[in-house]
Amino acid sequence: MDIIKKYVQSLEQKAIPQLSVNCVIFSFHEKMLKVVVNKVTIEDTTMTLLPGGFVMQTEDLTVAVERIVRESTGLEKILFSQFAVFGDASRSFGGDAAYKKLKTTENKKLFDWISKRFISICYLALVDFNKIELKPTQFLEGAEWLSVSEGKILSLDHTEILRSAHAFLAKELPYAPIESNLLPSRFTLPELHALIEAILDRSIDRPNFRRKILKSNQIVKVGQNSSGKRRPADLYTFKHGRKTNLIDDYKLGF
Repeated sequence: MDIIKKYVQSLEQKAIPQLSVNCVIFSFHEKMLKVVVNKVTIEDTTMTLLPGGFVMQTEDLTVAVERIVRESTGLEKILFSQFAVFGDASRSFGGDAAYKKLKTTENKKLFDWISKRFISICYLALVDFNKIELKPTQFLEGAEWLSVSEGKILSLDHTEILRSAHAFLAKELPYAPIESNLLPSRFTLPELHALIEAILDRSIDRPNFRRKILKSNQIVKVGQNSSGKRRPADLYTFKHGRKTNLIDDYKLGF
């Protein structure tokens, strides 16, 4: 608790009041779309949050995003895309259970600063799960992966932020190289099928999917996965690496 107090007290002098950044960092693992979350405990209440923080007075916004992600997850050199701004006039966290516990005479100044209306600029990023090692810093107790399907457990309005990011991802799927940035360099067709289903949040006919993908010539067979399975699965890679965009170029229309 004392660490959190010192952190907020430092922000009062250095940060832009009532402006914050939140980052939704997507990955794909075990046929599930996942996001990075942080955990912090205020007295006996644990909050599960998307990585976020405040913009310093002398800091460029892009630099702030990179710093916030580095501080809350340990990740560096990630490409981000801005997808939303959450700024309703009623947006305040003063009513949240964890924040209410700060509302004592001792903590009043601290509570007043963090319970005002905050505008959050939201970014998303796509990372390869197999290349990431999360390292929480500052006062955070953990940085871990959470399945998007479990997003309802997030604190504050971060469930709504995650929903907005997921919707943005599905909307951009026809126009951006999303699949090629979420899968490892070598993958199976079932993995690619599961990823697109997770992004679109609906079922896709598997035989039709397989036929269209193979016909598109956007993936190349590179071998087989014979790790103890009775029937080895074919492994593929994207023809144009991480720049491959499956749907837009070939109008696959899943």
